[in-house]
Amino acid sequence: MINTYQTSMPPPPIPPRLGSVSAPGPGHSKPLLRFLIGMIVLQMVLLLGGFTYLYHTDNKYHKELDSKYLDDMIILKRLEECEKDIQSVLDCKKLVEKYKSILAKVVHFVEGKTSAKLTGDGPSYGAMARMIVKQPVSGSPPSKRSKYLEWNIGHSVRKNVQYYMSSWLKVLQPGDYNIYSQVAFSKWHPKTPLASRVKLRKGETGEEKDLMTAYCSLGDQDHTDVCTAFQGGVFSLEPDDQLSVWVTDPSLVNYEEGTTTFGLYKL
Repeated sequence: MINTYQTSMPPPPIPPRLGSVSAPGPGHSKPLLRFLIGMIVLQMVLLLGGFTYLYHTDNKYHKELDSKYLDDMIILKRLEECEKDIQSVLDCKKLVEKYKSILAKVVHFVEGKTSAKLTGDGPSYGAMARMIVKQPVSGSPPSKRSKYLEWNIGHSVRKNVQYYMSSWLKVLQPGDYNIYSQVAFSKWHPKTPLASRVKLRKGETGEEKDLMTAYCSLGDQDHTDVCTAFQGGVFSLEPDDQLSVWVTDPSLVNYEEGTTTFGLYKL
């Protein structure tokens, strides 16, 4: 009888399990690990360099700021000491003069940056002016008292219009302008009617002529009311034309806010 359960052949190999993957050798993971380490090191170097640059830039800015305004801060500090009578009167006067020069620089800078459009020096188009009257200094003799109204430049508004000798406005752009004048009188004149005239001249040395004239009346010296002479019109002006307001007597004018004004704007 033949034995069919025994053979000299080796058994067949066991088939691999479904879904099993052979693990990579140890040599395959080294390049990936080196790449990750290099990226981390590069990022740390960039962050460190950025922080170092910002630190030195900030220190440089503060040093420049301190060196630029150190003298001004010292002057302000010493002015505070003047209030406590630590400094002598002579030193305090010198400090006040320095403080005025510093303040003048600040005002000049602010006017140059923020008020170019209102001072008449800006490049913007259009032109206008609204002038606020300035009360003359009391005590001056009538013979030396000008009959032209003076304007408070600090409270007036101008754009592409300059001023000359505190009483005249100088036009920079040619065109048609609406010009108006309002003068309030609160005192009576026994011989001369209360009048205001808008004067025009060509340049600083040109002949003056009356552009407009307006009158008002208070009746007699017993009246305490206020009368207003208002005038307005449209006129063609050329560059360098100058305008001003003449009155019978500036001492008779009412200088309350908003009662006496002068202005123009380009159409």
